[in-house]
Amino acid sequence: MAFSDILIFLLKRKWLSIGIPFLAGILGFVISCFLPLYYKSEIRIALDSGTKTNSLSSLMKGAAASGLLSSLGPSLGSMSGLENEDLYLDIIDGRDVLLATIEKFKLDTIYKSAKYKESLIKQFYSDLKIKVDESTGIISCEYEAKNKILARDLVRFVVEAANEKYIKLRKERALQTIEQLNSFRRNIITSADSLSEILIQFYRDNNLLNLEAQLQLTLTALAGYEEQIKNMKISENKVGADNSTAAELRKRRNILEREFQKLRGEFSEDYVPNKASVYINSDWAVKKLIELERLEMHLKRLFTTLEMLEGNIVMEESIAARNMPIIQVVQDAYLPDYKSKPKRAKWALSTAILAFVLINSLLIIKAIYIGELESENRESLRKLIKSLWP
Repeated sequence: MAFSDILIFLLKRKWLSIGIPFLAGILGFVISCFLPLYYKSEIRIALDSGTKTNSLSSLMKGAAASGLLSSLGPSLGSMSGLENEDLYLDIIDGRDVLLATIEKFKLDTIYKSAKYKESLIKQFYSDLKIKVDESTGIISCEYEAKNKILARDLVRFVVEAANEKYIKLRKERALQTIEQLNSFRRNIITSADSLSEILIQFYRDNNLLNLEAQLQLTLTALAGYEEQIKNMKISENKVGADNSTAAELRKRRNILEREFQKLRGEFSEDYVPNKASVYINSDWAVKKLIELERLEMHLKRLFTTLEMLEGNIVMEESIAARNMPIIQVVQDAYLPDYKSKPKRAKWALSTAILAFVLINSLLIIKAIYIGELESENRESLRKLIKSLWP
């Protein structure tokens, strides 16, 4: 059985194969005219969560990398990070907002088939369309209803309810964060005080006034000693080696060399600078300078952390003290003036296609059954039909 045979067979019965689907399309169009009209309203918003604590996040990462958190207390490592904007989407999709909307607009009178609250929520959620534009971050909230005013007011309420709940949750989190930050600040202050005492004791134990300044003075003195020693060697060579002047010059040069060795040479393990002099051994001073710089760097990091922490505490206190809107309305909900469904053209086309497939399938099956169309499957078809209708 060729396709052309089927096509010729159906064209000979145009009033059935084409006429009935055409009439079915008209009937579908007419039926759609009597169906209840639905109207869709939409609100489009952008998230604006305000100033985020990016500096605090960087601070926590730096503190963790340097081991500062572990030294200040184990509880600090569990502090929460940045507010996630996805939280708003979780809230607007959440059960609390859906239930509040159902109660506000008495949607149980619309979804009458829902016997239980859970099924009511599911039906309402399936009609509430919340979409996010990945490229712009714009969130759209849509709803269709027979009542134009209901469609408009409902999407506004959903967005406002989600915003209100977000603000409440953000305040609660801000209070928790403030408490944790204050604890962090107290630990930092304690550590800074302890480190300051260590630095003071460092200067006392080593008889120092200002290590960098004393080292600079020592280097200047060493340069002067070296210059004098060179000059004396030159003078010794000029006067010769066998006279009283040369002996005096040698004596003075030896004294200078011993003083030079005290300031530049090796030092004992128990070496401590003399309180009667500001000069110190340069090799010992370099070693102590590295130790001092490490302590001062740690103290400076503590003060920097404390300064940044103070700013974040002020910001979190501001968040907890006032309402901070999370949304900016890009397009407000509107009162629709044209129906969103039923689409009469879709009804007409769908019924016409359905009738076309059904009628032509029946015509082809009948033609094969009675032998008007040749097919090798005729006997199988007859057996199947007889088994269905004996």
